Amino acid sequence: MFAKEVRSELRARVAVNAIGLFGLTTLVAVAYQIGPYQIHEQDRPHLLAALLWIILFFAALSGLQRVFVKEEDAHTAKTLRLAASPLAVWGGKLAFNVALLAALETFLVPLYCILMRMMVQGILPLIALLAVGCLAMAATATMVAAIIARAAGSGTLFAILAVPLMLPLLVMLIQGTRMAMTSPAWGDILPALQGVGALAGVTVVTSIYLFPVVWHD
Repeated sequence: MFAKEVRSELRARVAVNAIGLFGLTTLVAVAYQIGPYQIHEQDRPHLLAALLWIILFFAALSGLQRVFVKEEDAHTAKTLRLAASPLAVWGGKLAFNVALLAALETFLVPLYCILMRMMVQGILPLIALLAVGCLAMAATATMVAAIIARAAGSGTLFAILAVPLMLPLLVMLIQGTRMAMTSPAWGDILPALQGVGALAGVTVVTSIYLFPVVWHD
């Protein structure tokens, strides 16, 4: 399933182009309008951490919603239901979304740090937070995309459902990123890391039980 998703995306490049262009355009606009020198020093950790995750979040929303919609648009969903088990479908789609978000973070976060002069004291804690946050966002987006795949106006419905579900996750990711900017100690970022990890675990376990019902409904 993961290999199929990669081949399909390499042919169309819809999600990659949407995520990449949205993220890059938003980052350039933020850097141009705000810039690294227009932020007071005491406000830098709070503002830069919030802006980073806002950019990553909305860039992710622009591409992850199509992971099941494209099957419905191409009328291949029924064939996929017969050819693969529900957990295989969910696992492949989740792995693809994780890889897509990981690629976005690998490209966007260093560029953001350069353009916004964002200094990070705890680089390894921040990398761990990005990895766990990537899994949590991808798991939530994958399940929401499966729920709204056959609905009319799926793009709007995806945003309506995904934003409230990811809001607590974003709050903890912003707090953890702020702590990583100001301290290299793992203990300072650990509460946020544990919270994001717990949300990721709950989402994955819940999806394993609920996805077969949604997929065959």
